[in-house]
Amino acid sequence: MIEAHIIPKGFGRLIRGEASNMKLTPDKVREANPQLGEYDPDILCETCDNILGLDDEYALDVWKRFEASHRNLGEDVFELAEVDCERFCKFILSILWRASISRRPSFTSVNLGPYEDLSRDILFGAKRLSDMPAFEVLVQRYLSTSMDPTKWYFHPVRQPFGDLDAYGFGLAGFRIVAKLDNRPFPEGFRPFVLNRSNVFRGFFVPLEQCSEFQSIAGIVRNNARRQAAFSQERKR
Repeated sequence: MIEAHIIPKGFGRLIRGEASNMKLTPDKVREANPQLGEYDPDILCETCDNILGLDDEYALDVWKRFEASHRNLGEDVFELAEVDCERFCKFILSILWRASISRRPSFTSVNLGPYEDLSRDILFGAKRLSDMPAFEVLVQRYLSTSMDPTKWYFHPVRQPFGDLDAYGFGLAGFRIVAKLDNRPFPEGFRPFVLNRSNVFRGFFVPLEQCSEFQSIAGIVRNNARRQAAFSQERKR
């Protein structure tokens, strides 16, 4: 068994750059430890991790070339050419599956239930992604006037999409919506479903209007209040 990262550590390196990664939790803001993201030493052997790593590297390449290579199509829609969207969707599924089989406290909200074994079979080649029609992926790109959203990510959490069962997470500038529900996405979103598509298409969303931004802002404000209170206490 190896130290298998739930979010591939290549993304931790991409986000960190020359600085240190920080970890935000409701009770504090501190330097991340480990620096490249949380791992679980009890879920994967080296051989299996390397198999998943092939799709991890492919997705990382999509991330790296997005900024220079995507096209804006108007009405806040983007496209990126030459992307194997099925493979990209498998990468998203692999993150959810790793989180689901992990017993780490950070991932307790991720439970694929009856889809867990099927997800494993898809990821390791025993079945095809089309064998799980309930799983579909939307991708959005954050825009922000106050921060660089490519420099952070947050863990997948259960996040219903309207009435549909779904998971959501942010990853180096992208917002991921992964549906696990036999009901289809609403009609207006179906042109953006990546599964069975040869077009990597999504739309831009203002970060400041997203619920996750409010969570991040709340954590930072609370941390600042605690730091100020601590400083005042030390002066007494």
